[in-house]
Amino acid sequence: MISAGAAAAHAVTHPKTTRNLLIVAAIIVLVVPVTLVAVPVSLVLAMGTNGFGGGGVCGGSSPSVEAGQNVDGYGPQQLKIAATIITVGQQMIVPPHGQTLALMVAIGESGLRNLDHGDAVDNTTIGVFQQGAGYGTPAERMNPATAAAAFYTRMLHVPDWQTLAPTLVAHAVQINADPNHYAPFWTPAEQVLAALTGASAGACQVPADARAAAAVLVGAIQAKKLNFLEPRYQQQVVNMADGTATPDCTIDPHILQLIVVAVQSFQQVGVSDLNRRCTGMTPGAGTASAHWKGKAVDFYAINGQSLTGADTLSVQLIHALDPYAPHGSSIGQSDCRSRARVTLGVLTNLTSDFPDTCNHQHIQVP
Repeated sequence: MISAGAAAAHAVTHPKTTRNLLIVAAIIVLVVPVTLVAVPVSLVLAMGTNGFGGGGVCGGSSPSVEAGQNVDGYGPQQLKIAATIITVGQQMIVPPHGQTLALMVAIGESGLRNLDHGDAVDNTTIGVFQQGAGYGTPAERMNPATAAAAFYTRMLHVPDWQTLAPTLVAHAVQINADPNHYAPFWTPAEQVLAALTGASAGACQVPADARAAAAVLVGAIQAKKLNFLEPRYQQQVVNMADGTATPDCTIDPHILQLIVVAVQSFQQVGVSDLNRRCTGMTPGAGTASAHWKGKAVDFYAINGQSLTGADTLSVQLIHALDPYAPHGSSIGQSDCRSRARVTLGVLTNLTSDFPDTCNHQHIQVP
């Protein structure tokens, strides 16, 4: 077995030809400790309540319902359905704003009850979201988890769903008679989300400036949630945090913020590339690369599993970062996804993609 140290030393002198070897070596190192705690991605976001556990401040803690709990008039049975809706949203890496939207619709349609009938206007709709036959079989529509997944899937395809008035997003999915029907249910939905998870519909609490974001990442490094392929890339983050980064070694604040979102959304994150001007590395696009400007990050592993740009974790990472990326940001590995016949669905801020090697997931900002 090649050691990570030996691979790193070889990569310094042969940066372009040994990048794959170095990533493989790093995965070997990562997998050993992670296999002791690894869980399916569907469960990762339900773990922990601190800033680096589960969904972190981006997703709140795993929803829990206490015996006899009542929130804004909704009792334990209704709150258990709400918890299911939230859990599905966390599993799909939908931000709290989207989870609140789903709760708003469920409250507005059924009062968080799993109804086996519709209303006087349309008695063919059923379930907590009052979904029609186009959403699936009766059994699927009566299953709150399946119904929630169907709602989220359609919601994510509504253009500008994160910035439109919530009731208009709900109307676009549900296609009900009154587009303002859901407006009164937004505040109760916020209260339910906060009570069950501690999350806010507002947004992920990403530090506003580069130094603060870097400081969060230093904490993630210490917690062994954030790993780097090479120590010098880790040092770039440390120097950004303590204010000693030189002009050639700075990292764009948005890139640091996106890494923060990643470590708050997953159990463990591996970064293989940051500012190449700082290291003098010129693989791929050379000095034309966004890496040369400190405006790109390569993620090579999530939860101890290597990324290809087309695997499930790469897709989940892309959707986790999209709400917090500046509009006009880009992603790599388009050819990897094309060959694997993987589609990303609708993205709001990651508006373009391009070919790249299939051993990481590249993200860059304007």
